[in-house]
Amino acid sequence: MSLDPQCLSGRNAIVVGASSGINLGVAHRLGSLGARLAIVSRSEDRIAAAADTLRADGVDVTHHAGDVREPAALQAIMEEVANAKGPIDIVLSGAAGNFFVPAAKMSPNAFKTIVDIDLIGTFNVLSAAYPHLRRPGAVLVNITAPQAQRAMPMQAHACAAKAGIDMLTRCLALEWGAEGIRVNAVSPGPIADTEGLARLATDADLAERIRGALALPRFGQRIDIGNAVAWLCSEAASFVTGTTIDCDGGMRLGNLYAPE
Repeated sequence: MSLDPQCLSGRNAIVVGASSGINLGVAHRLGSLGARLAIVSRSEDRIAAAADTLRADGVDVTHHAGDVREPAALQAIMEEVANAKGPIDIVLSGAAGNFFVPAAKMSPNAFKTIVDIDLIGTFNVLSAAYPHLRRPGAVLVNITAPQAQRAMPMQAHACAAKAGIDMLTRCLALEWGAEGIRVNAVSPGPIADTEGLARLATDADLAERIRGALALPRFGQRIDIGNAVAWLCSEAASFVTGTTIDCDGGMRLGNLYAPE
């Protein structure tokens, strides 16, 4: 199903974690479909550069520096955006961190760091946005990962955090659905030219093994995730809530670490 080129026209969207990678690609796609954007990330310099990239492509965007681990900062950003643009229609929460370490060598602080950014950060974003949502019809989308469903070595912290995001998505969909707010998630697989894939595929041989293990033997593109998010935000998905779309080329079906 193709999306109407103006299916998000006039809607106010906030994309958190949009300084680069998948989330910047999502922001670009939402903007290309007519959404008025506010993008958020921790680094002022990086989020300003991302906004310049979007403006160069004709996207209506403002940028804001804020850390998902700081609820007060997020609340201030949401209020600023709502005061300037009106009620918020779409929020994407995509800030994330990750690194590889065996659980036996992982410090409690290392585990906490990823949970703070990924899981608690997601809650902070949605909680801060809630008072400003245009209801009914508001849409919240969380970016999760295949680690939510598949145990992976050296990923205990990320697996736990992403599984928490999936359940948080379902809980908020249940609680906020009566107000007309839809809450969903998208789980990207290996996406070309992103930091996440660079960390997963540390050399060409490993990259080829990962690609070959996918049910669809190719790496995804940012537009793949952008389209999945845009569909969830459109009227075409008006009866969809509490679900996670696996946009991963079938990553969850295989075993990336199986011997050759």
